[in-house]
Amino acid sequence: MTVSSSFSSLLGSCQSIIEGADEHPLLKKSDLEKTLVRLEGTLEEDLKHLKKQEFLFSSSADVSKMTGEVVDFIRSWHVLGQPPSLAALCAAAADHFGIEDKTLRYGLVVASILGEVESDLDYHNNNHFRKVVMQLIRMMNAHNRIYAGTEHELTPEDIALVLITGAIHDVGHDGLGNTVKGVFHQSRLELRSFELAWPYLEALGFEARQKKVIEAMLIATDVSPFGDPESPMMQMKAAYRFHFLGEKAKFPQLNLSPELSILEKDSKVALMACMVHEADIATSSGLSYAVSQYETVSVFNEMGQKEASPQDLVSFIDNVCQRRYLSDVGQKLFASNLARIYALAEQDVKAGNQPFPKAQHTDFILGVKAGEGEGKPLN
Repeated sequence: MTVSSSFSSLLGSCQSIIEGADEHPLLKKSDLEKTLVRLEGTLEEDLKHLKKQEFLFSSSADVSKMTGEVVDFIRSWHVLGQPPSLAALCAAAADHFGIEDKTLRYGLVVASILGEVESDLDYHNNNHFRKVVMQLIRMMNAHNRIYAGTEHELTPEDIALVLITGAIHDVGHDGLGNTVKGVFHQSRLELRSFELAWPYLEALGFEARQKKVIEAMLIATDVSPFGDPESPMMQMKAAYRFHFLGEKAKFPQLNLSPELSILEKDSKVALMACMVHEADIATSSGLSYAVSQYETVSVFNEMGQKEASPQDLVSFIDNVCQRRYLSDVGQKLFASNLARIYALAEQDVKAGNQPFPKAQHTDFILGVKAGEGEGKPLN
């Protein structure tokens, strides 16, 4: 059975899963049903479109060329309205990575439906979910080429759990942060996404360990409070350094939050959590300065702030990205791009820190590249 027919069949079967779920104020059955119909209608065409994107499963060492292809592809989503659905991205990944287990495939389909329920936020919208899943596919493909035949190679189950997490990681986002009306709630949004999605995965037969893995990866995307060692992101990074960067001798034991404790016990899960986090920030900080401007403006629009500037991008790279990607594959795909973006942003700060233009007028949308005065048309 082809990927297209397999996922089409699973999508059709999800009608009963949706009907059997409890109605939720943030996730109405009518929205799920509408999303299901849309995904069924576009899956085949989306898969054909993805097959043309050679960078997605590329073995090329030419990162600069791949970056350009990724930027052009994402730009087509915004300019022409042609993004691939999460279902198509997950179907293509299931085929490439050999994810044959039916429960895992069902999980990918259900996560795709949840992540495709329409969100009109400026930044944390459906395109953000698609970007994160696409970056995860690229990262896991490159990672497994680096670590083929070693204990660090990701299994089909590992890959499925990572993709599911990427698809649902901001489901239910309300456009606010984890501080509401001056009161900070640690991992408020991340826990909301988990609590919305888990009942569906549990109904499919996902097990207790898989629950812990998905929950830990989701919570580790919480970057607040910035720079605080107690923030989930910082705890995750400590666990990654503990396992992979030689800090086990320096810190023989980590003091992680209970929901993140699995990151100390399982190096593979620490790696997976790091990759989800890095995919979450990759489009904002690891492609091009033009894309970073667009993403920064979109975040500020969502927060209700009128202007975003180069200094805001510098602060993001300093506080959230901490000016580096930790994982080997993050360094491979994004590190040189991050360095250039940071240098260009600092240069613009020194030149007066003029605000970035509105999102639709950024160089990314207009197709203007460095040193060029005219936009690049899309075919």
